[in-house]
Amino acid sequence: MKVRALDCSSNKKCVCLNINEHLWANCEGLSLVSVPSFNSAVTGINLANNKISNFPTTLPQNVVYLDISRNRIRNVNQRSLEEYNFLRNLSISENSLQAIELGSFQNSSKLVHLDISSNQELTLEVLVNISSDLRNSTSIRVLNFEKLQCTYGVSFIVKRYHLTYLKHTQLEELNLASNRINSLELGVFSELPKSLMHLNLANNVLSFGLYLVEFGNLVNLVSINASFQSSFHQLQLEDFFIGCNDTKPVCTNSSGTKHGELFVNKWLSLPGPKNITISLPSTLQYFYFHDNLYKMTLQDFTFKFISNPMLSHVYMQNNIIYKLNGPIRGIESIFHADFSNNFCSYISPRFFEDFKNLSQLDLSNNALGETLENDIDGDIFQNLRMLTSLNLTRNRIVHLPAKIFRNLIHLENLNLSFNSLSKFTLPLSHMVHLKNLDLSNNQISTMNETTRNMLDAISLKKSVSLNLNGNRLRCNCENLEFVKWVLNSKNVVFLHFDDYMCTLSNSSKIRFSNIELIQLMEKQCSSYTLIIVIMTSLIIVLLTITISRILYRYRWKLRYMYYVAREKYSVQGPNALGEDSFYFDAFVSYADKDRIFVIDLVKRLEVEFNLRLCIHHRDFIPGTGIADNITNAIHHSRKTVCVISSQFLQSYWCMFELNMARMEAIYSRNGENVLLLVALEKDAMKKLPFSFMDLIESKSYIEFPEGGDKDEVTAFRSKLGDTIRPHDNYFRSLSEEIRVDD
Repeated sequence: MKVRALDCSSNKKCVCLNINEHLWANCEGLSLVSVPSFNSAVTGINLANNKISNFPTTLPQNVVYLDISRNRIRNVNQRSLEEYNFLRNLSISENSLQAIELGSFQNSSKLVHLDISSNQELTLEVLVNISSDLRNSTSIRVLNFEKLQCTYGVSFIVKRYHLTYLKHTQLEELNLASNRINSLELGVFSELPKSLMHLNLANNVLSFGLYLVEFGNLVNLVSINASFQSSFHQLQLEDFFIGCNDTKPVCTNSSGTKHGELFVNKWLSLPGPKNITISLPSTLQYFYFHDNLYKMTLQDFTFKFISNPMLSHVYMQNNIIYKLNGPIRGIESIFHADFSNNFCSYISPRFFEDFKNLSQLDLSNNALGETLENDIDGDIFQNLRMLTSLNLTRNRIVHLPAKIFRNLIHLENLNLSFNSLSKFTLPLSHMVHLKNLDLSNNQISTMNETTRNMLDAISLKKSVSLNLNGNRLRCNCENLEFVKWVLNSKNVVFLHFDDYMCTLSNSSKIRFSNIELIQLMEKQCSSYTLIIVIMTSLIIVLLTITISRILYRYRWKLRYMYYVAREKYSVQGPNALGEDSFYFDAFVSYADKDRIFVIDLVKRLEVEFNLRLCIHHRDFIPGTGIADNITNAIHHSRKTVCVISSQFLQSYWCMFELNMARMEAIYSRNGENVLLLVALEKDAMKKLPFSFMDLIESKSYIEFPEGGDKDEVTAFRSKLGDTIRPHDNYFRSLSEEIRVDD
């Protein structure tokens, strides 16, 4: 581009430039009240932001570009532009226009771009005059009619007659934004030229209407902007001085109901599901519906295209969309969708059914935490296999189920920042294309080994960016390996690493970038490890000693209780309890060396005193365990007689019988003395264990007269038999005699 300064105007303050062999005069912002004269070679003139009150009619006739915006012009008439037959770009925006006469643009056959925006006293009724003047124009491409209605007037309905004359033009861009348009009459879109590519209806008060079914008539439409509907407008001082020329009431039908309301009421009254089918041109690529104040739930919509759709970008952020129910049909071609900042708290598992080619999805600044936490089967995103970017920041997410992203095999960017995640353990092995993972500003304290290994595996072929800034990272002994991973990872790049802070075991904070972090942690952890090992060992030893001492001290009681319990739950029938459970008068315990003496003694006692005695070699049940036989014999005998000798004290089973009899006396016979000791040797009682000292002191034993005469032996046997014999032995003998006589 060649640019050089020249003199081209009577006003020396105007800057004149030759740009690509075209002479331009820039007189912007000079507080001009009148228009200076210009060289006839000037083709571009900028008179913006001055104080000119009349449309200039003395400019060079070959002027192509004229910007006279932000002045004080009030009217445009038939003479204003009649000399400017070569004019292509004209801007009269932000003046004080009150009227543009019919015929003002009838000679502007070469006009390509016309901007009359921000003239709020002009009203949209001026469309009739302008469209009529441009009806035969083959050059017009852009018409900017933004903000022609005053901000606080009544709403407006665009009628067919406003735009009907544009039908045969080659118009490509039409801007009707900020005009309080409530609806469009049925047929308006049919009157617009087929060449239209960009339609701007932003910052109005549009409602549902039958005009929606006519979008398909705009066969070359590329973008439509319906954003900022019903938005709030800040009251400005100049609004008090603008006179609204709204002389016509809002167009109504015969019943006085607005077209939009009629359509909505009729639709809502239909039975069954409220599905709406909207025809859209196949050429449509961009749909803008953001920053609206409509409160809504997206139900099932169907978008119908004449041929293969080209719709790729949908912008629906900053609305009040509480729920995304869907499904939305016919939008398989969408590449980018923005539903951020919508107060949305629910997404149906069917909503994204037809978003099969979606690559970029923004759901940030909503309240989807609970919905995502309950999606344990991963149904919400299951159809988004082509998704490469997912933004879920600021959604109050506390937990994410393992299958939530199960089908996102092409995901490259995942943003979960500014949530309340305390841990991140999602499977990542299928996300082989992952490049950026943002977990910043959550409640994460560490990453487990499995997650670290998955990130390392993904980063082998390419670097992976991970953002953990703003989390509650902990640098304690449990997280030592995690800290080492952060500091030493080769292919995982930690964004904003210098800002990472972590909390030590003593609650102090330290930066990850501190070169002494690992040394400090290893020192703390090594000392803690030694203390933990020592304390654990001591506790185990003390517990082992304590339990061993308890078991040793109560070994006989425990054994006795075990065998009694076994006998209690195994014995069935009436003899299990009560007095009838005593099958023997006494159980005689002896060492095998004393067997001959004991057998002879037992025979005499049974004959002379009519006793039933139990001895192991005769009365134990074959096939039953020795311990069980001993316990049953003691338990079913009124007394236990232990023949104490040196061999008895050395025998394991004899001492077992002695201790079991001792436990029987204490725990089953209410302290009754059922244990009788017979000292077969002179000093045998002195060799008894210390725990039986009370029997020795209480003289609860009988000494056999070793080497005594016959009378002494007889007296010993008589004393022993009387001790064993129960008090009802006489009646038992009598009953046996009667039974024998019978």
